[in-house]
Amino acid sequence: MLYLIPALFVIACAIFVGKSYAIKARLAQAMLDRAIARKLSTSPLNLEVMHLREQNAVMRNLLLDMVENETSVATDQTKSEQARALSARTKRRREIFGEAVFVLQQNERPQASNQNHEIAG
Repeated sequence: MLYLIPALFVIACAIFVGKSYAIKARLAQAMLDRAIARKLSTSPLNLEVMHLREQNAVMRNLLLDMVENETSVATDQTKSEQARALSARTKRRREIFGEAVFVLQQNERPQASNQNHEIAG
């Protein structure tokens, strides 16, 4: 019994010391992750990737709008309703193509100035 109490004390101390080192390691890892994220958020390459993702989402939405617009007109409509639906579809098609042209023109301007990206070592 005399050896059991110091052995349990040593085991308890080892557990607490191990947990404290594990907590310190997790805090250090979290600090490193935050520092890396901060550096990457200001990287010109990362900013360019984020801009390209945004452009991709815009063009994807425009393509979805085009597909939705080109769905067939219902056949159980009267001639005047079909004519109105066709003219509305044509008008929407022109709007979508206008938006697409505008987005493409907006995207061409920054590309000319951002051609040379270097990775800092």
